[in-house]
Amino acid sequence: MWVIRAAAVLSVLLLGGSPSVVDARPLAAVEASGSLRVAVYQDFPPFAEGAREELRGLDVDLAAAIARRLGVRVEYMVLTAGDDVDADLRNAIWRGPVVGGTVADLMLHVPVDPRLASRNDKVVIFAPYYVERVVVVTDPAQTSGNTLLDAFGSHKVAVEGDSLSDLYLMGAFGGQLRDNVVHFLSVPEALEAMQRGDVAGVMAQRSEIEGGLKEHRGNYHIVDMPTPGLLVSSWRPGMAVKEDSHDLADALERIADTMIRDGSLAALFAKYGLTYMPPNE
Repeated sequence: MWVIRAAAVLSVLLLGGSPSVVDARPLAAVEASGSLRVAVYQDFPPFAEGAREELRGLDVDLAAAIARRLGVRVEYMVLTAGDDVDADLRNAIWRGPVVGGTVADLMLHVPVDPRLASRNDKVVIFAPYYVERVVVVTDPAQTSGNTLLDAFGSHKVAVEGDSLSDLYLMGAFGGQLRDNVVHFLSVPEALEAMQRGDVAGVMAQRSEIEGGLKEHRGNYHIVDMPTPGLLVSSWRPGMAVKEDSHDLADALERIADTMIRDGSLAALFAKYGLTYMPPNE
């Protein structure tokens, strides 16, 4: 997604929500209520997937760990990815869904980017907790090479439709790879096509590739290939709260920093078979 999906309708799916909007709350109100409402993206493995009653994934576990360290219980708001992160922030944090519902106290997986922050003055974006990168995974039985042209000049490469990888490959190198790009509805479907031998590789976020391959990861090559012309090939997902919740942001940032330093975040990534890249390296 940036979450990086360039097109997906943003709506907030609060399953079981109330008909009226409830404001996000500063630290004292969260502590008094005994709960922290956390927004996580729907159908975004390995970070969040499953029905609301059976949510699982790295961000789901992270939200629970943050709430536990804050001394409150966790509640989840489940969102679908939208047109852009600006809309996600509007619906999840400071305004709420158009048709009614509630907003979250905290939203995870928000890119910590000064341009995004400058045009969203009703939220505070903070506490990057890892580094995400766009990478390529290849099936060595079908193709090789350390560049996109070498690997896919005459072989098929799969992408999630309307993703950053899709937009890049369709126009990169003067369109030389366009005819070899195969579109799928999701990264897991693209990975399944590679495992069947239908395509020679997949371009996507490292975490989605590693999480999708699971125990089969050793059968394939994950490569950080050069992407000339791609302005954003890596970014730092972090957190967001409402603009009037600076004290909550300060408390959550301290928790995130502690989890990075004590190895808790690295352990969460390892649980899901992911490479952990600290945000400050």
